[in-house]
Amino acid sequence: MLRWSRWKAGRPLAAMVALLIAGVTLLIVVSRETNRERSMTSQREEARASAITVGELAKVSSTRVFFGHQSVGMNILEGASSVYAAYGMTAPPIGQGAVPGREGGFIDHAFIGENGNPLLKIQDFAAKLRAGLGEQVDVAMMKLCYVDITSGTDVRAVFDAYSNTMAALRREFPRVTFIYVTVPLTTQPGLLSKVKSLLTGSGGSAADDAARERFNALLRHQYAGDHLFDLAAAESTAPDGGRVAGTYDGQRYYGLYDGYASDPGHLNAEGAQVVAAAWLTAIAQASPR
Repeated sequence: MLRWSRWKAGRPLAAMVALLIAGVTLLIVVSRETNRERSMTSQREEARASAITVGELAKVSSTRVFFGHQSVGMNILEGASSVYAAYGMTAPPIGQGAVPGREGGFIDHAFIGENGNPLLKIQDFAAKLRAGLGEQVDVAMMKLCYVDITSGTDVRAVFDAYSNTMAALRREFPRVTFIYVTVPLTTQPGLLSKVKSLLTGSGGSAADDAARERFNALLRHQYAGDHLFDLAAAESTAPDGGRVAGTYDGQRYYGLYDGYASDPGHLNAEGAQVVAAAWLTAIAQASPR
């Protein structure tokens, strides 16, 4: 009876020890998994940024840049800081109308015009350069938004306004290198896209992206061999190298890769970093520094 009582009395202690051991083991496993996840995340970030070199990032840091844009542009700027961080480097100063005039490189940016009015954006970009920025920067570019080019847009009229304005600016500011930027895209109809559309109340269409492809094709042809940042290509190319593509009314077009999208038209953190790496590479190649 004495042995039985001692055994019964020892059962709670044994159970507590077992639970303690199990808990410590679980903490070790969780810690290892967390560290592994962090390591994998870091590796993915480094891989996404690996399209650009340390030398190119350093070159961008010494370049005076002006970027006219709207919301997708903010995705790119946030991604640029992330690319520098992935290399353990400090990004150049990035500010809205606050950095020109300082020594060294910077990325000055401004929200130009208004969404849905591409002609106003083109005019506003030119006005800002003519107001003094054209004398302070090495590289300049503007980006139209996906809402600026839709199935109802006169693509040729917008392209003519863009190309004529850029030609005039090149004559006025011969020391500035201009980068020409294709129009961003939207995700294509699919389960993920439909869910995002329901949640956000917006969505793209094949007809709209077909119009964007017509505009982008004009840019690629006009500025072949010049400084062109193909934003649409960066957005539509999946990590495996495949392109998100479709056909509308006999025309091939491209769409935003779902894995890079936070909604039908904007970039998530991964997409922003991928696109920003390509954007920074284009700046480095255009820089006279």
